[in-house]
Amino acid sequence: MRILLIDDDEELMEVLAQKLIEQHYAVDIANTGEMGWEFILIFNYELVVLDLMLPDVDGIQLCQKIRNKGYKMPILLLTASDRHTDKIRGLDSGADDYVVKPFDFDELTARIRALLRREIHDSSPILKRQGLSLDPRSYEVTYDNELLPLTPKEYALLELFMRYPQQVFSPAAIIDNLWAGEDPPGEEAVRTHVKGLRQKLKAVGMAKDTIKTVYGIGYRLKADNDKISYKQKNAKLNQSSKINFAWSKFRDVAFQRLAILENLAVALAENKATPELQTQAKSSAHKLAGSLGGFGFPEGSKIAKQIENILDNNLVEKANTKLFTRLTASLNCELQHKPFEETVRNRLSSNISLLIIENNHDFGQQLVREAHKKKIKTFTASNLEQAKKLIQRESLAAVVYKIVFPDGEDLAFLEQLHRDKPQLPIISIIEDAQFLDRLEVVRKGCNLVLEYPVNPSIVITSVTELIQNTGGSAKVLLVDDDPQVLLSLEISLEPWGFELTTLDQPGEFWNTLEEVEPDILVLDIEMPQINGIELCQILRCDRRWQQLPVLFLTVHQDEKTQHQAFAIGADDYIVKPVVASELASRIINRLQRVSAIRQ
Repeated sequence: MRILLIDDDEELMEVLAQKLIEQHYAVDIANTGEMGWEFILIFNYELVVLDLMLPDVDGIQLCQKIRNKGYKMPILLLTASDRHTDKIRGLDSGADDYVVKPFDFDELTARIRALLRREIHDSSPILKRQGLSLDPRSYEVTYDNELLPLTPKEYALLELFMRYPQQVFSPAAIIDNLWAGEDPPGEEAVRTHVKGLRQKLKAVGMAKDTIKTVYGIGYRLKADNDKISYKQKNAKLNQSSKINFAWSKFRDVAFQRLAILENLAVALAENKATPELQTQAKSSAHKLAGSLGGFGFPEGSKIAKQIENILDNNLVEKANTKLFTRLTASLNCELQHKPFEETVRNRLSSNISLLIIENNHDFGQQLVREAHKKKIKTFTASNLEQAKKLIQRESLAAVVYKIVFPDGEDLAFLEQLHRDKPQLPIISIIEDAQFLDRLEVVRKGCNLVLEYPVNPSIVITSVTELIQNTGGSAKVLLVDDDPQVLLSLEISLEPWGFELTTLDQPGEFWNTLEEVEPDILVLDIEMPQINGIELCQILRCDRRWQQLPVLFLTVHQDEKTQHQAFAIGADDYIVKPVVASELASRIINRLQRVSAIRQ
């Protein structure tokens, strides 16, 4: 059962919500009348708890609005006033009960249970479907008089299906109904609970597909006539339309609150954060955590809660500044319907461009499909001539070469490829590989040998693992005054296995340099206080750091700036924007040259 709490006393409602959740209710919290009304438009509530004194609307007016629109759920009013006239006004407006603050939590929850029992009694309390019997008063489920030992979430899931047997519930809709007011889990949790419920239903003799999977949509209770109508198929779409409508009204408010968080991120980066701004940010994060789940952003609520936790001490510690900036960027992506972790994973993988050399079309296509599952960009060549053209034209992160039998041409190709691009990982797949075959391809520059036949997923996993090890845990220090640029670089370079340190305060460069002791330095040129050219000059004037490789990464394309950079000791110069694989290759190439010189 789902309950809505509308009250601007957030701390009080959090405690009440927790007590109701412990009693198996799903709970939403709205701290304004407008937000509460939007929730009522979106979701089906069994009961509403409504404060009379809201910041934006009179509670009695909202109660009347709910009744005038035809909603029948019980309404329990909360107020700090115990005057008889207020009680009469509240009950005449359509409320079913009236509680005066301060109240006893146990008494209030008992009144809520009484109202819900009355509602259940009026609408036939026992739910019965296909031999199942569910009693909401005792929280018991039986099948052919045999009691089912369900967990609270399994019980709530089955009740949802039995109350709305014609409706298809998406995983997101199930999360909204079962975890309202709680930290929402991922969709994997829904699948786990559905699986557990199915197993328990099957154990008592019910069909294993009593809970049907509607592919691409969600889950529903199996019907006697199991043909899905057009209306049923579009249940999810209709619900989605309602959520989208409410979100369109709330979106500006959400982004205003996000803007406060982003302002704090900038202020932290510039060391200009004030206690007032952090207090505003904490309030914004709290409100977003409490509201986003109801608008179809359960992950957004979790991210906002993490941000709120960071701000709990009112002062963001320096160690948490980077995490705060990352979470704020994550929340921005989530609100734009771009889940950040998925975005990051896709970016990590899409930074990888893979060349597949394979003359067996079927196996080559299997490799391509597996690579695309991981968002890896692929190029294919059916012979060595095509492969050589692609290697010259594209910026590649790795090569997979299937060799039927290592001969002169194959070995010559591997040797030339390794000589031209020593930093490029090469995976050879060999059929009936003998010891001498393995020895020859390794001598010619191959990094990994797989024996055919091999599962395509293993090949692609090997590619990503090999790339991650390519950096050899080399320590890379990235210096740029823009935290967002640093975050982007960190994400781009992560797949190559570097040990990355970022710095957005050039004034702290020397202390960071001494602490990290990097193997290579990536510098922006245009920065406040001290620019990249000057930082490089300081390095070249210090005996200890004279040989540290310095790579400039900048928007400046003019020859004058490039000549200046190389004149003061730069080892490489790259113009933004840069392809991730090219940047990683330039770093690895520079590190290998340094290693060769030292040897």
